[in-house]
Amino acid sequence: MPRFLALAILGLLALAQVGPNPPQRSHLEGATLWHTVAPGETLFSLARRYGTTVEELARLNGLKDPSRIRAGQVLRVRPGVEVALPRGSLVYFPPIQGRAFALWVEGYTWGYAEFLGVRYPLVPGEKGHKVRATPVAWALLAVGALVEPKGYPLRLVLEGEEIPLSLQVAPGGYGQETLVLSPSLEGLLQDPSLKAERARVAGACPREGPLTFSRFLKPLEGGRITSAFGTRRRYGTLLTSYHEGLDFAAPPGTPVRAVAGGVVVLSERLRVRGEAVVLSHGMGLCTGYWHLSERRVRVGERVKGGQVIGLLGSTGLSTGPHLHLEVRLFGIPVDPAPFFQGLPSP
Repeated sequence: MPRFLALAILGLLALAQVGPNPPQRSHLEGATLWHTVAPGETLFSLARRYGTTVEELARLNGLKDPSRIRAGQVLRVRPGVEVALPRGSLVYFPPIQGRAFALWVEGYTWGYAEFLGVRYPLVPGEKGHKVRATPVAWALLAVGALVEPKGYPLRLVLEGEEIPLSLQVAPGGYGQETLVLSPSLEGLLQDPSLKAERARVAGACPREGPLTFSRFLKPLEGGRITSAFGTRRRYGTLLTSYHEGLDFAAPPGTPVRAVAGGVVVLSERLRVRGEAVVLSHGMGLCTGYWHLSERRVRVGERVKGGQVIGLLGSTGLSTGPHLHLEVRLFGIPVDPAPFFQGLPSP
């Protein structure tokens, strides 16, 4: 079995073990992120969540047998990078191709970060245990799945003071697949309105407001993941791109639920995405639900996590009944899988 396929299968199995609404279990101390193990979690699922390897987690925690961890055990999961600033410090975890990542700034109350051509406002937060939490300003940043793994400039502007830095993007390790399309579906890929549809989806998501969740809920019951985020795809004979979300296969008509509370910012039939719903969750983060057979929410409606927003179908550019779940941060698609384990927030 090719290595990338084996890793993809193990990752999907790890995601399938996630419960419906587990509590936030990570906390930051200094430049190190710690995690309290929940029932059912494994070193592999933790490695996938935090963008590392089983071997590295075992090394960081002195584990002789990586298969033996227990619920309640506190593990060092990511040795973050701490950078001294004129009035405080910056802590971040090395960014990974196709992932969202957070950075924290101590000693400043407002500002913004610019990375890969996008400006992200810093918002108030806290890091550490609640009993000794430290006020910080923080932001959630995106790395596109096609961003070349190398160093990129990070521009911090903190209370008017500019601080230039550089961050190294690590590879995401994505696999490949080829989709065989009918002539009618290939025609959809050549539709001149495709770019306009993409812009409509990205533009529907507002960039303001606080986050409304700490961890994703399952979007449906009984489904199985058939295609992971970031997989390099060849569509028939036409083009090569990558998969911008997670695909869940399930019977037609299966209720599709909001993975988190939010506001409906798009609910309409689209040419390629079919019956589509987009929810806004704050801080420029939105979730999209494509190929539905039926939509059950309207624009402007506020929904709760777990609320039914539509029924699974096969509308638009689809080769069979499934839900395509997409996460966009400031319009950039990022891997939804880590959000089921927890949000990288203070």
